[in-house]
Amino acid sequence: MKKISMNKKGQTLSLISGTIVGFMVLIFIIFAVLYGISTLNPTSFFTSGSADANATANLQSNLTGGVSDFASRIPTVLTVLGVVLALGAILLLIVFVKRMQGTGGGGGL
Repeated sequence: MKKISMNKKGQTLSLISGTIVGFMVLIFIIFAVLYGISTLNPTSFFTSGSADANATANLQSNLTGGVSDFASRIPTVLTVLGVVLALGAILLLIVFVKRMQGTGGGGGL
């Protein structure tokens, strides 16, 4: 039987990069859904005074209230964007380290 040694550094990099990519995709999907909801204007699809039209008007008023409250949340948004930027930088470092491992990192005196 041949004993197979495992590269723990490679496994750790793979786990971290997979987690970061998954987290960034999740954040992108959340922002895409919120953008889609904010640009949605389905009032023209319903007749005036119907339950659907009233529900749509309530949704629009809630979104308008949320947008007006957004100004007080700018520091939090910038913090989240900073975290996303930091995760992106970590991901770039992981990619760089993987490339350097693949090339062998030669060059001696």
